[in-house]
Amino acid sequence: MSLDSDSQMWFGTLDRMRWIDTPNSGADMSPSGWSAEGTLLNGLAYSANSVGTHKIYTFEWKSSSAPSAAQTMKSYRDGTYGRGLLYFIDPLIMRLNILPARWANPGMACGYEGPPLVYGVYPTPVSVSGGEAFDLPVSSAYYNLAAIAAGYRSDRDTLFIPIPDGYTLYLGAIHSVTGSGKVYATPVNTSGTLGTAVVLTALGTTPTDLVPDTFSGVKGVRLWVGKSATGAATVTLTAITARLYRTGFTPPASFTAGPWVGGMGHSGCSFSSTPPTYVANTGIDGGQVGYAATFIETGDGIK
Repeated sequence: MSLDSDSQMWFGTLDRMRWIDTPNSGADMSPSGWSAEGTLLNGLAYSANSVGTHKIYTFEWKSSSAPSAAQTMKSYRDGTYGRGLLYFIDPLIMRLNILPARWANPGMACGYEGPPLVYGVYPTPVSVSGGEAFDLPVSSAYYNLAAIAAGYRSDRDTLFIPIPDGYTLYLGAIHSVTGSGKVYATPVNTSGTLGTAVVLTALGTTPTDLVPDTFSGVKGVRLWVGKSATGAATVTLTAITARLYRTGFTPPASFTAGPWVGGMGHSGCSFSSTPPTYVANTGIDGGQVGYAATFIETGDGIK
């Protein structure tokens, strides 16, 4: 396959990932959240919406697909390649921000409007000063980490970011810390074991490089917020960016520069209650079929 093409998509579980054909154009990747609205007795109206949302992906593949391609999707549904979450990366967002919205904009968790990035610790909002030039969120998330354990705690406290074969992940976190507070990215080796945690660069609100920390040659990284020693520690998170570029090539200046872009990816998905479809069309060229599947973002769940 050509890594310059958007005809392939990195897809799979933590146990087995691969390149597959991208779905047909017009695929619905819209977010969904809680909402309520109505009209009051005096004629005025109200509308309430959750800040947090989840993505729903409705994919259909071309009607001339190989039967083996359709069966691969069914095999993922069968748990053949692992029972965990499904990950895939839309090629159109690789150079923007592949993170889910609530990790890219940590302030979304303030006011109990979304799951916190640290299990059991809800952040408080802090106003952001000087973020206009990079179009940053107006509120940061302040985490008091005094009560949590030092070091890596558990996978549920992390976000897994897959790295497609042949690509390098570029990460950047605009944040500040006190004490031993840190924002980490822990490589996940090809064997599935965890590597040595890397402390992400603490960027200010006007960085010269929005994504200075790079990772390649591994299955992915686990992004997490924590501390390196017992005692008092805080992390104030403003914005995080994750982008992908071909390994061995130097990205253009526009790739590492601002502005910040909100998260356009997901935290891990599950198949919907309806299994993938399979429509046999013709026996030409060894058989041509159409297939479709719907995925729901469930990765961050309830924390």
